[in-house]
Amino acid sequence: MLKRYEGPDRIRWVGKAWEIKRSLAVLQRQKGGAARLADLLPSNRRPAAR
Repeated sequence: MLKRYEGPDRIRWVGKAWEIKRSLAVLQRQKGGAARLADLLPSNRRPAAR
């Protein structure tokens, strides 16, 4: 069973690898096919570039 925890600057997924991969693909499709992982974060706050 996939569980998803959201914080202001992170998303934590707990589950099997195929469930996580599938859920990320669904989120990416919802945000647009070229969406990056940073675009899927729950808030407008983005991590600082290194």
